[in-house]
Amino acid sequence: MIVTILDGYVDEPAALGVPPYLSHYVRYIAGAAADAGAEVRYLTVDAWRKEKKTPAGDLLVIIAGALVPGKYLRGTPISYNETQVVASSFPGTVILAGGSAVYGFGEGGGREARSLLGLSSFISHFCSCDADAAVYDYLTKGSFSDRLRTTAEWNRWALKGAFIAREHPDHPNPLICEIETYRGCVRYLNGGCSFCMEPHFGRPVTRETEDIISEVRELSGQGVVNFRLGAQSCFFSYMASGVGMTETPRPNPAAVKELLCGIRTAAPGLKVLHIDNATPAIIAEHPKESRKVAEHIVEYCTPGNVAAFGLESADPDVKEANNLNATAEQAMSAIKLLNEVGNIRGGNGMPHLLPGINLLHGLKGETKRTYKLNFDFLRQIYDGGLTLRRINVRQVLITGGNEKEGWTGKKYHGEFLKLKRRINDEINRPMLKRLVPEGTVLRDVYLEKFDGGASFGRQVGSYPLLVGIPYEAGLERFVDVKITDYGFRSVTGVEYPFPINGATVRALEVLPGIGKRRAQAIAAARPFASFGELEKLIDDKNVSGRLGEFISIGNSD
Repeated sequence: MIVTILDGYVDEPAALGVPPYLSHYVRYIAGAAADAGAEVRYLTVDAWRKEKKTPAGDLLVIIAGALVPGKYLRGTPISYNETQVVASSFPGTVILAGGSAVYGFGEGGGREARSLLGLSSFISHFCSCDADAAVYDYLTKGSFSDRLRTTAEWNRWALKGAFIAREHPDHPNPLICEIETYRGCVRYLNGGCSFCMEPHFGRPVTRETEDIISEVRELSGQGVVNFRLGAQSCFFSYMASGVGMTETPRPNPAAVKELLCGIRTAAPGLKVLHIDNATPAIIAEHPKESRKVAEHIVEYCTPGNVAAFGLESADPDVKEANNLNATAEQAMSAIKLLNEVGNIRGGNGMPHLLPGINLLHGLKGETKRTYKLNFDFLRQIYDGGLTLRRINVRQVLITGGNEKEGWTGKKYHGEFLKLKRRINDEINRPMLKRLVPEGTVLRDVYLEKFDGGASFGRQVGSYPLLVGIPYEAGLERFVDVKITDYGFRSVTGVEYPFPINGATVRALEVLPGIGKRRAQAIAAARPFASFGELEKLIDDKNVSGRLGEFISIGNSD
């Protein structure tokens, strides 16, 4: 039996699988299939797009789940139409896994997810629970199931499926593997946020520390060097006390330290270790314990880390109507705490640990006043001298599982667009200047795309900053970049140190104070044996003095 996994990528509130990420879903399914004795093959949707050949195999597992679709630099999640093309041409059995198998295909915020009815003729099973368990039961019992994996299966399949990381096009670097610490949400007690899928799992099921460390050790043995503890609703809730009794359980700093320290030991070649989600109410209600957790993150994780706060709305009426997880006041307290602990620049040029803010529009109870309150909240953060790594403003995806009555959807779409423009103009750009001041060197930026005369790349990690180099700098390589300018959600820079003797004329033009005329003169006078020779050519101490901060002189550069 040949099982082929078509990775259509997931983008969910508690899981990322869009390149360079490899989701845990892929690895668990590979582990379950291997455990059942099947031969496992792996294919990304981007690889399929190049030739659009029908995948080989007996069982095709399509993974799709872009529930919070956004703009992507490289890989793009599989679409409804692409899923239909692949499924209809496959000669064997097809199943659909991931969030799309339950909620449909997201087509943008404020819109209703596309129904699965048109796919039912081509797909044998839509996995409403764990796809890995469904695959295992089909291979061992001959029929699909809709059940959750057991704890023993969870740990066994996580180990057995680690090999599939080697099949990913980004292996070993910049590939980053999502690691699941627990599933569910501690707010399951009251149903959680109105739009979220996590509370539907019921009481959180937490993995033992040694089991997580064993998975990291196995992945490290497969050559993986980048990890993100991202597949959970709140990292600060790992092994917390009071789960099941309160929606703001007390963080467990000792357990977090044991986990992070163990991961560093298990993966000696580790390059990146990041987290993702955090609940601001938990941090605000337990500042002492949360501060210790944040300190452990700074000590054992790598710089550039982001704790994404799902505030969703600063409007108290919207919070009440949608049972959101924190008040604006609680979020502000949590933002201050992480700034105090984590806003220290690390070796890769980024602060060690900063919060991000998610704002979601189209929820129940929303009015025009909501947009003003959300902007005023962000303005208060900026005016208070605090730093956010990321402000994510989006519209809710309407799915069949949402209670649509009272949801505003795109009713205030005009206000939404005005808010985004105002945030860009008044908050995002100034915040980026605070985050990475001019002259900051960002280390190990991986160049992924050339478009519109510029090369674009990112560091590996949680919500990495988009970096543009305004000339062709090559692709699929790591470079250091010195920041020179700012967009609304990205920064611009040049390679550092800049190879003055080997750079193209176009690259020379973008150096501070150079321009076309000086670039041509520099190109004609190369090579330079010393910086003094270049100074004489420039004949402007202000320009040459600044240029000296960027360049390297050498015959071979």
